[in-house]
Amino acid sequence: MTFDTGVLIALERRKSGALALLSACRKSRATITLPATVVMEWWRGSHQALLEIGILEALTPELARRAGELLAKTGKSNAVDASVIASAAQRGDLVVTTDPDDLLELAATVRGVDVASLA
Repeated sequence: MTFDTGVLIALERRKSGALALLSACRKSRATITLPATVVMEWWRGSHQALLEIGILEALTPELARRAGELLAKTGKSNAVDASVIASAAQRGDLVVTTDPDDLLELAATVRGVDVASLA
């Protein structure tokens, strides 16, 4: 499972849906991936413990290239969103987000990636 920035914000704000999702992931022992670009967009120097909920994935040159290809293919401009989808595509992950619109469009161009909205 790959979390986007909105999920980290929801966890930071202790939103019930995000807390329930994290609890379910822990109970099922699901692997949570946090792309480095998501952490970059979210980080404001607080709640560092949230980084321990999953695996921090570095932005490699190959991942950056794949994200750029997604932007070119879709005409979108949000590099963080593209990196989230490119990251998830490597594993066939479910992407959890609070703002699914752009992610759904990006995910439609790759195989094996589903996007779910956190209520």
